[in-house]
Amino acid sequence: MKDVARVIVTYDCPRNCPNCCNEHIGDVPAVKFEDLLKYKELVITGGEPMEIAPRVVEMIHRLQANGYNGKLWLYTSCLKTTKWADRAVLQAVNGITYTLHHKPSQKDLSDVCKLNKYLLENLDNRAHDRSDRLLIDSRCYTEEVLRIIGLYDTGTKHWSSIKPLEWKDDECPIPDNEELIYYDLERV
Repeated sequence: MKDVARVIVTYDCPRNCPNCCNEHIGDVPAVKFEDLLKYKELVITGGEPMEIAPRVVEMIHRLQANGYNGKLWLYTSCLKTTKWADRAVLQAVNGITYTLHHKPSQKDLSDVCKLNKYLLENLDNRAHDRSDRLLIDSRCYTEEVLRIIGLYDTGTKHWSSIKPLEWKDDECPIPDNEELIYYDLERV
């Protein structure tokens, strides 16, 4: 068993991206809740985990109630700082990796702008080993997009890194130190 688990909590996602990783990953072993407690770090992902944000909050609280003291990370592209559950997840995890996808809508850009402002005003990424990363699909990584989402106005100190993401069709490599598992949070 590896130290880090990338935990798919749902396969549902509103984006329906062509050549999505989830279409090509094959069978992922399902685990029970108790199995999650064995890892030093959990990366909560999907599909889109924030589509079921209240359940993610419950999962995090249940982990903590059962003595879990490892690091928790969130991979998302649909976080809304206006929703209580999304804010609760932001407060509870050690950091997020937020991805702005290709051909972002005005709403997508607005959501990243709000997230950027929220992180700046409410969370200190230096506290508690916090690490928030922003990935922007390289096909839309432009000065105009960076200006729209507010990075020129607010600066970038609250992001641990901001990088372009090179989209690779049918490729979703899992780092060597991570194990990919499925915990069905929709049916818990």
